[in-house]
Amino acid sequence: MKNIYLNTGTINEVFNELETSFKGILNSNNNEFKLALDSDLIKGNIDGVTFINGITSVQVSLTFFDDTLLSIESFSKSSVLFAYCTEGTMQHSYGISGYKSTLRKHHSRVVTTKRSINTILHFKKNKAVKFFLIKVETEQAAPTNNSLISELKKTFLQKEPNYNYHGLQNLKIAAKFKQLTAVTAHGMTGHIMKKEILESILALEIEDNTDNLLKISQAIRRSTLNQINELKKIPNFIKNYAVETIYSKVINSKNRIIIK
Repeated sequence: MKNIYLNTGTINEVFNELETSFKGILNSNNNEFKLALDSDLIKGNIDGVTFINGITSVQVSLTFFDDTLLSIESFSKSSVLFAYCTEGTMQHSYGISGYKSTLRKHHSRVVTTKRSINTILHFKKNKAVKFFLIKVETEQAAPTNNSLISELKKTFLQKEPNYNYHGLQNLKIAAKFKQLTAVTAHGMTGHIMKKEILESILALEIEDNTDNLLKISQAIRRSTLNQINELKKIPNFIKNYAVETIYSKVINSKNRIIIK
């Protein structure tokens, strides 16, 4: 079992740390980073891009040659982290001994936290895995596209102190990630295209989570209404039962008198 510890910081600091730790080859330009790794422990690529609106996306395509734990330092309380698996499986937990949940192909996870505990990603030996991490910093974002940041805060940061949602396959989100990986344009054009696709993915995540909460709310409401309706039936049932019982007794009494 191998343990890798990753301190949070700017995307530039994170990629430089990975390059140094695993003797990779890093190319960076215009807030975009491409890291190639080929060591006794890891082989594959990690690509990252960051935008002025507080959004950072990291695309990971790796194979680990030993069972590996990647420990990520606790991120800020104003951050929202989205993980989306496109190939293989991995596990997530808070702390090494925390509960492990499995992230499978086309499944997503949304995490916010006020814990001062590391996020742990668990990888199996010789199992290729591909996934995206999208981190949104809601407090330091530039004033552009405030509506999206505002909706992210309202949906994920203001409802629960530790939001942890495991989503199943969403075909719309899957299609957007395919578009993202298919972007070949470079420079400003490619940067803008990636930004727009990532923003549309985040909008779909908001919609997916909002719909999920709405469905739960509606289910609870329907259940409550059904219980109320059942309770309303009880007085009528008792009334009808009482009338039928009295009527039955009267008829039986009359019959007994007639027989005598």
